[in-house]
Amino acid sequence: MLNKVFKLAACAAMVASALPAAAQIGIEVSLNRSTYMLYEPVYACVSLRNDTGRPLLFGSNPRFQGFILFDIRDRDGRPIPQRPDTGISVTGLMLRPGEIKRMVIPINKYYDLDDTGRYTVRVFISHNMLPAEYQSRDVSFRIERGVDVWTRTVGMANIDGENADAPHRTRTYTIRIMTESPNKYYYLVVEDERHVYGVMRVGRVFNAEHFSAEVDMLSRIHLLMPLSSKVFHYLSFSIEGENVNNSYWKVTNTIPMLYRDPTSGIVTRMGGAEARKGVDFKDPNQGKMTLAQMMTADELREAENTPPPPPPRNPGKVDLGRSMEIDADKLKN
Repeated sequence: MLNKVFKLAACAAMVASALPAAAQIGIEVSLNRSTYMLYEPVYACVSLRNDTGRPLLFGSNPRFQGFILFDIRDRDGRPIPQRPDTGISVTGLMLRPGEIKRMVIPINKYYDLDDTGRYTVRVFISHNMLPAEYQSRDVSFRIERGVDVWTRTVGMANIDGENADAPHRTRTYTIRIMTESPNKYYYLVVEDERHVYGVMRVGRVFNAEHFSAEVDMLSRIHLLMPLSSKVFHYLSFSIEGENVNNSYWKVTNTIPMLYRDPTSGIVTRMGGAEARKGVDFKDPNQGKMTLAQMMTADELREAENTPPPPPPRNPGKVDLGRSMEIDADKLKN
């Protein structure tokens, strides 16, 4: 281990001495959409390209320190403040000559994007061994609240019977419609008076087709969202905003529907037959840029259905380089 540390230090020194004065770094920022629902995660994909002709290491030594900073502004050009006790660290990141690395960063976690309106974002990169700071082009996006079309406030089920004397707590499910030209989309928002637990896009508005919504005895919401007049998307979520069911159903001699037993409160999806993507209907996500498409497999950091990364070493910092292995022997080549 100690030998590897010495190799890495020697290699870093070699990189520093080899960087030319005219070193260049290409940097771009892109978003997978142009419009977001209020409190929905806003993922920015930052692409870095190393045109220095030599490896570039982002280390903890002051000589090799580098930074990635966002400049986000509202429609009036006012800078958006960073949230308290947050920051982005790229310590451990290494760019080989000509290499392109992409990092997906949920910028709403680090910058106060809790208001509706139009925003522009650009990214800066600096490094103590580079002759200048480099910046991306501006990218614009909007945050909207949408229009409420359905709402239900429910109590939180006390399954184990403990804390029976605790104050009764509630959650509110709201379905909203937001326009992202040329289409309109349904969103499910799960919240209470103090916190938003989830904001999920659950379907597209199709002409006169209507969705169905029911809440069961455990306060879970069940949705049947139309993909067409013949195919429906069945979804259910807990009061924490966690997805419980996700399947597709088509009309046969019966029509898919939601049934709530008036006695037990159990909600059942009934009728129809299971539909197949690419056969019975076109994949609604086809052509959209997913997180996996925005990054290579080994760089994917914050995908929705994976456990969160372990706590960073430095409180308030998110170390984007921790999962990127630095091979000192390859650096010498």
